[in-house]
Amino acid sequence: MSTATVPTRKIVMRDLTGYKRLETRLNNGLTPGHTVNQAIDYYLDKVRIRRNGLDFMAFSRGVRLDSKSVIADLPDADTEEWTVMPEVAAGY
Repeated sequence: MSTATVPTRKIVMRDLTGYKRLETRLNNGLTPGHTVNQAIDYYLDKVRIRRNGLDFMAFSRGVRLDSKSVIADLPDADTEEWTVMPEVAAGY
């Protein structure tokens, strides 16, 4: 990712339904130095979704993002739109 374009990059985060949507530019609350997990926390706080003890994950282009990845290290295509959802497990 070109560092010259990072400050103007925008990330759109939404839930599965698209109802709880947040659009933000980097360096306006989130910075390129934040991790994916910190961005998820930022999103949950801004759209007022409670964690209720759940872990959340983000997907970009259908692929789960590593929660420890730094935003600046993600490919450009993976900093455009994320779907944020709680981790789920099927059955016990």
